[in-house]
Amino acid sequence: MKTSLSALALLSLGYSQAFGALVVNEDLGVLGLGGVNLVGNTADGEDNAQSYTGFLPQGGWAGSEWVFQFAIEQERVVSLTSNALTGDPDTFLLNSLETVDNEGNQEATGGLLAAFLDGAPPETRDFGTLNPGTYFLSVEAFGGDSSATFDFTLDIAAAPLPTFGDSPDNPIALGVLGNDSSLISLDTFGSAIDDTELGVYSVGEDGSLSILESGGGFVLNDDAGDGFQSAVEFTAPEGNYLAVAGAFNMLFFLDGIEGAGSQDGAEITLNHNGDSTTGATNNQGVAWFSFAVVPEPSSMSLIALAGLTLLRRRRS
Repeated sequence: MKTSLSALALLSLGYSQAFGALVVNEDLGVLGLGGVNLVGNTADGEDNAQSYTGFLPQGGWAGSEWVFQFAIEQERVVSLTSNALTGDPDTFLLNSLETVDNEGNQEATGGLLAAFLDGAPPETRDFGTLNPGTYFLSVEAFGGDSSATFDFTLDIAAAPLPTFGDSPDNPIALGVLGNDSSLISLDTFGSAIDDTELGVYSVGEDGSLSILESGGGFVLNDDAGDGFQSAVEFTAPEGNYLAVAGAFNMLFFLDGIEGAGSQDGAEITLNHNGDSTTGATNNQGVAWFSFAVVPEPSSMSLIALAGLTLLRRRRS
């Protein structure tokens, strides 16, 4: 049985060939958008790896491998589709060619993801969004067979534009919601998600988050009124803030949250001081909204008056 131990981080690292490293058989160059046909026979390659870090069984790929190299210059969505196969070719996405000895097996250490594609063609393995950099595809027959033929399409697609509200760095902007003496009201009534939670964080000058305290407690809520929506009312000092709303079972920490991981792409509504804004939840089941609190008008008047007095003194 072929098993992935973990989804390793998709990092585009530099590479160097160490002793016994994988050998590139075909360099596809820098790839733009579109599909590239990959055709070959693993028997035509070299046997420099029998294992791939993060994938079982150990020593499960004892035959030769055929290695492609490609590069992308922008974030791209990458996938691999089988068109025709004989034998059992498996494909490993790598960010380096290096190998190490592991109990008598040469193990390729740059493994990111695998495309086993054991079903009848066509079958597609989505590698997700890759960062700019150089990558390798090592195609190798499973179980030690020396020969497996393959006909794949490597597809390079544009990365989707970020959706506003999908992260603290890309929130839905609500503008100014009040001054430092205003009572600010937020709630999720009318959301498509039946059971929500809601919290508010202040944003430091360095971008760090701190859960907001007001009225002797944290500005958090779950199950407002008689239902399962959420509502908060609070005052806040001048500054920038983030409200995060999402599906039930979020974890709120002093410096951020962990979403429940459900309700991806669901509509969630944030009502704010009489207005209403709707966003879509991310893959953690939450949406982020930004707003600002400004100084009280009387304070601003005093600041302006002080400035005018200073200006008159300078002119006298």
